[in-house]
Amino acid sequence: MTHSDDLERLATAELDATDEQILRELRDLWNAVDPPPPRLTERVQFAMTVAALEAEVARIVQQGADRPAAVRSDYEQVNTVTFASESVSAMIDIEQDRAHGLRAVHGWVSETGIEVELRERHRCRRLLVDATGRFSFEQVEPGLVHFVFRPTDERGDRPVITPAIEL
Repeated sequence: MTHSDDLERLATAELDATDEQILRELRDLWNAVDPPPPRLTERVQFAMTVAALEAEVARIVQQGADRPAAVRSDYEQVNTVTFASESVSAMIDIEQDRAHGLRAVHGWVSETGIEVELRERHRCRRLLVDATGRFSFEQVEPGLVHFVFRPTDERGDRPVITPAIEL
């Protein structure tokens, strides 16, 4: 066998325990030397979701009752978040169930005929807004979530996706 044949055989062979050990050590080395930025995975997933949906991205216009989002501290807990886009606006109210560690999310959308999708860490839930544009999700786990608002009629509007927020 020639050197070239050996390389071809090794390149096409299944990964074995030695290969897996080398890959683990490389991963650990790069995580120590150049760790990924915080929440990189969530940001990549969000970007891929937007691209896959060809969605419009809503912006956060206000958190809480009296101060714009830009002046809040990183640790201040809010109960209300307002999102806006060209086609839809939404206000989200977050209730904390301190006894069980869960949240209830109540919201209002500026349009009727909208399906609201709540994307949590381990599940997605969908429901239709009522005739007044209201919706509610119970027993929501704390953590990063985002919403997708989809028109259910034939208007042809793109879905609207919100940035992730921490509940």
